[in-house]
Amino acid sequence: MSRRKPIDTKILEASKEFNAGVFAETVKGAFADLPDYRRNQNRVLYPVWYLSLVVLCGFFCRCNTIEEIADYADLQEDWFSSLLGERVSAPSHGALWWFLVNPPAGALRSYIQKWFGKIPGALKDQLLAIDGKRLRGANFLDHITHVVELFAAEDRLCLAVEKVPDKTVEKSTLPIILEQVDVEGAIISGDAHFTVPESAERIVDAKADYLLAVKDNQPSLCAEMGNFFDQAHAIEWDELPHSFHQEIDKGHGRIETREVRVVEDLDWLPNAGKWKNLACLVEVRSTRQKIGSATNEVFRRLYISSRRASAKDFAKWVRQHWSIENKCHWIADVIFEEDDNLMDRGYSAENMGLFRRLSMNIAAVADPERGLAAVRRAATFSTGYLKGILTIVFCRAVSKNFS
Repeated sequence: MSRRKPIDTKILEASKEFNAGVFAETVKGAFADLPDYRRNQNRVLYPVWYLSLVVLCGFFCRCNTIEEIADYADLQEDWFSSLLGERVSAPSHGALWWFLVNPPAGALRSYIQKWFGKIPGALKDQLLAIDGKRLRGANFLDHITHVVELFAAEDRLCLAVEKVPDKTVEKSTLPIILEQVDVEGAIISGDAHFTVPESAERIVDAKADYLLAVKDNQPSLCAEMGNFFDQAHAIEWDELPHSFHQEIDKGHGRIETREVRVVEDLDWLPNAGKWKNLACLVEVRSTRQKIGSATNEVFRRLYISSRRASAKDFAKWVRQHWSIENKCHWIADVIFEEDDNLMDRGYSAENMGLFRRLSMNIAAVADPERGLAAVRRAATFSTGYLKGILTIVFCRAVSKNFS
């Protein structure tokens, strides 16, 4: 019988060094500059730093809606008082609602962006995936909020979030994101929406490298690359210099073989110069066979990149690009139930999304060996575990790095 991974003793040990006075001052300082847009400041009972702490703890303890967070705060009123070393009352649903609805998301985003920038380590040689997501359920098409996110694949950290009017203009956020995050030395991957010469130039100017998917939105480039790789396969790559790597995966009732080829000789490619620092072309050919079936499905994906590297490295980076889907977007939709969220008033959808991603980052930093679902379960069942996470993030990381 398999055993679940035990709770990291370092987190429980961290809770033993917890000091309510130090913690309260650190939390107040960390959220000191968070804007408060509630209308009547004379009637405000709960400061924004306290409401922010309640929302974060609620997300850690498996709350996904304002109603659930309000119920959680009410039941844990005594615990919050002991946590802060002073008597505090539980904020009502209305207080939490106004706090999340009123702040323009841009103001809250620019503040929380500091957290995104402070938590990560060095990004050199790390794959940063950029992709878009919507924050509203399909039943509310007139209130859908679209955002573009930058995600560090290895560290499992959301580094930036920017709102866009709709999916068709996702690439317009790239310059803004590159100004917010120091991406020097990293590899930035994007789907075909970002495959335009302007994106390549901006990424290189930010001292990073690009890995961009090539599809029909670049018809000439896609056709030239497709013809080249077709002819190369026809002659079995005879005397054509290239790097090759193969991977075979078995699972989900099928066998998948992925062959990655990288070509650096680009003298034959028309208009190669329009892609700044273009260094190579990449082909990923996947052959899938269902177990027990005699037929195969063959898929091909094409990429351009400014990074010179082996086919094995590109195989890893192409695979890691999808981490933004299964380690960020999937977690938001399935674990946080973001797609089912019914909040659409004011800036609530985007602000809730920002706090979700902040809690995802904190969990990845405080307990990197456990998935978010396991972290939330442990925090729900053990206030000592939750206090340990808060100690690591606020009393250690934030007090040293946040200013």
